[in-house]
Amino acid sequence: MQPTVSQLRTWSPEKLRTSTSELIGIDRQIEALGNDAGRSIDAVREFWQGQASSAAAVQWSGISLSSSRLSIAVRVVADLYGGAANTIGAARKSVLDLVEEATLEHGLTVSDSGAVSAPETKQPWNLADVMQESENATAAEIFQQRISTALTALDDEDNRAATALSEAFREIGSLLGNQTDRLNRTVVDIIDGRSTLPGTPTELHRLWESLTPNEKDALARWDPSIGSRDGLPALDRDYYNRRYLTALEQLPDRTVAAGYTAVRGELRPDTFLLSVTDGHAVVAVGNPDAADNVATLVPGTGSGLSGVGGDLQRTKAMYDAAVAAAPTEATSVILWSGYDAPPGIPDAASDRYANSAAPRLDSFQDGLRTSHDGQPSHNVVIGHSYGSTVVGAATTRGASLDVDELVFVASPGVDVERVNELSLDGVDSDEVARHVHSTTAFWDPVQLIPKILGVHGFDPSDPEFGAQIFAGSPGQPGFGVHSDYWESRNPALTELGRIITGP
Repeated sequence: MQPTVSQLRTWSPEKLRTSTSELIGIDRQIEALGNDAGRSIDAVREFWQGQASSAAAVQWSGISLSSSRLSIAVRVVADLYGGAANTIGAARKSVLDLVEEATLEHGLTVSDSGAVSAPETKQPWNLADVMQESENATAAEIFQQRISTALTALDDEDNRAATALSEAFREIGSLLGNQTDRLNRTVVDIIDGRSTLPGTPTELHRLWESLTPNEKDALARWDPSIGSRDGLPALDRDYYNRRYLTALEQLPDRTVAAGYTAVRGELRPDTFLLSVTDGHAVVAVGNPDAADNVATLVPGTGSGLSGVGGDLQRTKAMYDAAVAAAPTEATSVILWSGYDAPPGIPDAASDRYANSAAPRLDSFQDGLRTSHDGQPSHNVVIGHSYGSTVVGAATTRGASLDVDELVFVASPGVDVERVNELSLDGVDSDEVARHVHSTTAFWDPVQLIPKILGVHGFDPSDPEFGAQIFAGSPGQPGFGVHSDYWESRNPALTELGRIITGP
């Protein structure tokens, strides 16, 4: 049964997003309690040996596995709530916008059921009123069709969400009932080596969405780093990566382990660990799968696990700026330290780091599109310093990114001479300039690299390059200005927030 107009006015998609956050927070609290219990049980086994001890360990292992399955199922519900907030919210807005247009701009009447009627003719013998009556009747017919179509679309989205949630709750009921769950042939073949995981984010997402929590667990045991694969939902990536992070913190190389511990120290209830492997980490502030606006920061020279705190401060600053620019929209800003950055300034003269990183960045962006719930989000990639050179490598020489906007901050060059040499999926070359933005502070010495050293192409913050140039604080002489773009009083930060949230 379709909802009425008055019911739609009382609906609040934001409450679904709140429920999503609350479910994730509760799940993480339960996870922390489970980890504490596990450590206590392990400590007891150090001085309690024998058959009883072994039996208790086996029993706890089963309980822990069941808890993990239930956690995944709860996160699926949280993800569905977030997706419903997007899809149902957009459909609700379409209906209410049409009702407002029909009533306020055309003087029509819209009943609670969505029926549209024209106003009565004031003087039936007056030719002008008769003509106006005809126009009103035509407008009423048009709006009747549009509102009816919008209400049907809303009802479809509501039913789809209800069906998915019913299935998710049935899964939780199944887990609470302790029913067995066999692995399907595809999963068994992958684990046994007769097959492999799909090679693209889209194909992997399709397989993943068909699996039960038990089958996902089985693949995670086979490949503990599976959460770092592009195409998986953000909730599942975070779930498995946090567990894998615990193992990485125990690596014998204490320097490497300390880097992963630094990542652990930066995780919060509103952050999502999208990748953690090979000395790299990708962390999102806000869930990208449920966001209206998704931005990815690609940091530059010297970035890595040890400096994740500073890079996440910049990420959070952009998140706050975007929220200030569009407070009613859901936003996610991601720190993508998913590549081997040049360790020092002399190394940054080479393109090999950027060329190696470009396919990874492309795959990550494809994964964001694939796992996103509801209508496509407004996606932006922001390259800082050498990170902009990485973005350049991902959008030139036949490569292209599936994003809406590119932003270069303090760029040493993106290895092209003009903006129309960059490529974005679905954007004609003569339109690219409208989607590329760049800024470099007056005192930032990075602008000397393309002008004096002649590496990495033309300066994208030079008007002749053809990008949309935006200004920030000029800064002070020295190298400190190179990181000042995210200071709270810098106009560049405000503009970054505006670009992230779109037109």
